[in-house]
Amino acid sequence: MPLVVLTGYPCSGLTHRANQLASLFEKHQDEVFAAAEAGAQVSLKSRYKVHVVASHDSSHPRIVYDHARTEKEARGVAYARAKRVLKRDSIVILDGMNYIKGWRYQLWCEAKAAQTTCCVVHVGTPVDQCIANNDARLRRDARKETDAQTPDAQTSKPEDTSALDSVETTEDTEEAYPSELLNNLIFRYEEPSTHSRWDKPLFTVPWADAEPPVADIFEALTGVVIPSMESATETPIPSLIESLTSTTISDVASTATGTRGGGRSGLSTRARIIPHQATVQAAATDSNAMYAMEKRTSAVITAIRNFTQSYPSAHVALAQSSRPDAIAIEVPDATVPILVPSHVAMTGTTDELAAAGGVLALPRLQRLRRQWIGLNRSYIGRGHGSGGGALTADQIGDAFVRFLNAEFSGVVAEAAEE
Repeated sequence: MPLVVLTGYPCSGLTHRANQLASLFEKHQDEVFAAAEAGAQVSLKSRYKVHVVASHDSSHPRIVYDHARTEKEARGVAYARAKRVLKRDSIVILDGMNYIKGWRYQLWCEAKAAQTTCCVVHVGTPVDQCIANNDARLRRDARKETDAQTPDAQTSKPEDTSALDSVETTEDTEEAYPSELLNNLIFRYEEPSTHSRWDKPLFTVPWADAEPPVADIFEALTGVVIPSMESATETPIPSLIESLTSTTISDVASTATGTRGGGRSGLSTRARIIPHQATVQAAATDSNAMYAMEKRTSAVITAIRNFTQSYPSAHVALAQSSRPDAIAIEVPDATVPILVPSHVAMTGTTDELAAAGGVLALPRLQRLRRQWIGLNRSYIGRGHGSGGGALTADQIGDAFVRFLNAEFSGVVAEAAEE
């Protein structure tokens, strides 16, 4: 499920490089499994399915970049297609300019959330070459329009047509950009940088290169060293100058690609992918968690109300209490009782516990209940963030009673004043 994000100027050969990478990935996987059949130790257990996800189709042509709304819709479609095939046994190549660094960051976060690797392949075609490619496509489209309007165009076609135009007509089938839009997209392009973590590892493919560094890309994504590429680099007893040169080049390549070089053929050297907090999906909350919280806290309030109906006066409640310094109220589903200190029970505006102004008045109890639920909503059924400090249904009663005891004793008020 590794993700390859292509990026480059428009008309830089992105689609050609995407298809080229797909075919080379298939070829190198054949080499890895061939080495396994020959007896080599290989960590690649199963074959990766290679998917090329196009950013454009007939419903989203290249003129979508004329307006922000249509461009956003096209990116959303490409994002959904890439996410749909981003599975454990797949390599996804996202074809397209991907010229916005924030968009590449979003793709990097998606790869992190899937706990897989991601790399950026920059097709480094010069601007002049991109303009020349687009001009050739515009001439091809104009020639097709002329042929469609003139039925006998084949007979009247000049014999001195250049071979280049013939190649463009037969081989290049990509859609052309309007000249003004092309210049605008080149101006808006945000180049990838190795200083950005979402652009690493970064591989640059110049226009003159026949093939991209597929062996390094495959190793960075899967951690598997291509056997043929490893054996090709083995040289017998190099000279001192050759040793220093090869060491320097290999160090630079290892730094540029962000991979761990070396290792036996076919063995994985990929580091373990650790998703960061922004991409970790929160644990699912129990659907009955809030119901259990409401039910058990309501049971505590009901127990207090029943006690105040049996002992409405603070003096009577203190006289029958099992503790000389506080009113003790037993609560079901709780291991600790509710304690109202005697000096607190006697400081109310009235001797009636549940009357207006009393210590155990219903409006005050309901306010404390809503406050506690609001504070602990994130902890019921799961932990805050990654699961630590979770409250189970059996612990709700004791936790709420401890909160009420702290309120009645004045501990919370004193802490707020300090």
